[in-house]
Amino acid sequence: MQNKLFLLSGPFGVGKTTIAQALLKQLPNLERLVTYTTRPPRPNEMSGVDYHFISREDFEEKIKNNEMFEYDEHYGNLYGNSRRDLEEIWHDEKIALMVLDVNGVKTAKKYFPEAKTIFLLPDTLPNLEGRIRNRPMTEDAFRKRWAMVHPELAEADQYDFQVVNKENQLDEAMQAVRTIITGI
Repeated sequence: MQNKLFLLSGPFGVGKTTIAQALLKQLPNLERLVTYTTRPPRPNEMSGVDYHFISREDFEEKIKNNEMFEYDEHYGNLYGNSRRDLEEIWHDEKIALMVLDVNGVKTAKKYFPEAKTIFLLPDTLPNLEGRIRNRPMTEDAFRKRWAMVHPELAEADQYDFQVVNKENQLDEAMQAVRTIITGI
C-alpha cells in the first residue's frame, strides 16, 4: 500500500476533532497521528488518545533530537508531530490522518508534499462563534482564537478539498470527508 496522509484543518471550533474521531471509528484502516503538546489535558482528554501530554522540557528534547517533523507554539503551549509515529502508522499499512491548524498544514506539506489537505469551513461565522463560546475558556482566550478565524479562513483556497460543516449536520460533513479519504 502506498503511504497515504490526510491533513484535516480549519479554524478553531469548526469540528475537526469531532469529525476525525467519528471517522476513526468507521474506518479501521485509518489511524490518527496523535499530536504531542505541552498544555495540560482538558477534562475527559486522555494522553495517547487525544494528545501526548508531555512537559516542555521533554518536548524541547524531542525538537533537539530532530524527532518532530513539525511543531509550533500556540497560546503559550508547544504542539508537534513525530516522524517515527507517522512511519509506524505506515508500517502497519494504515492511512494516516493529522488534525492540524493552518500553520501545521503548511509545515507538514513541506515534508510530505503528496499529503492531501482538507479544510473544514463553518456554514456561518455566527455559528462558529457560538461553537467557540460554548467551550470553557476566558474572554481573553476567546478573543485570541476569534482573531485567528478570518486569517485561517483566507487559507481555505490553498487546500485540495473544502468541506462545509453546517450547524446540526455533522454527519453530512463527516460523510464528505470520509468520501475524500476512501476515494483516493
